[in-house]
Amino acid sequence: MNGVRGYCREELSLIGLLLLFFVGIVAFSYNTPFDARLFPVIIGVAGIALTLLIAVEQVRLRRSGEASVVDDHDPAVKVSWPRYLTALLSAPVFGIVFWLFGFVVASLAAMLLMPVLMGYRDRQKLVIVAVATVAILALVCPYLLSVDLPHGLVGDWLIDALNLRKS
Repeated sequence: MNGVRGYCREELSLIGLLLLFFVGIVAFSYNTPFDARLFPVIIGVAGIALTLLIAVEQVRLRRSGEASVVDDHDPAVKVSWPRYLTALLSAPVFGIVFWLFGFVVASLAAMLLMPVLMGYRDRQKLVIVAVATVAILALVCPYLLSVDLPHGLVGDWLIDALNLRKS
C-alpha cells in the first residue's frame, strides 16, 4: 500500500473560509471614510485574489489527477481534534487575550500553550524560547524602537487603579 492521502475537502473548506474572511473585510470597510477604508480594501482585494488563485490551482490539479498528497510520515496525517481545534481557534483566542491582557500575557500564553496542544513535547526548550522571546521583545520595543507594547484592557485598568502611569 502506498500510504498517500489527498485532502480535497479540507483544502476547499479552507479556501472557502479564507474567501469569506477577505470578502468580509472588504464589505465591512465599505461605509468607512476613504483614508480608513484604503488599507482594509487593499488587504481584502489581495487576499481575495490570492485565494482565487489557490482555488484555480487546486481545481487544475484535481482535474489533471495530480492532487496535493501527503505521505504517512507527515504530521498532518496524524491530526487529532485537539490539534485541529488549536490550529483553527488559535488566532481568534490570541486576539481576544491580546485585547484583554496585552502583549506579554497573550504572547506567553500562545507560545507556551499552542505548541503543547499541537503535540510538541520538549517543554524545557519551549519555556526557554517563549520567555526569552517575550523578554527580548518587551525590552527592545519600548526602549530601542520607542514602541509601547499594548497592555490590554485589564492591564490598562490595573495601571490606572494602582496609579502606575507615567505623568
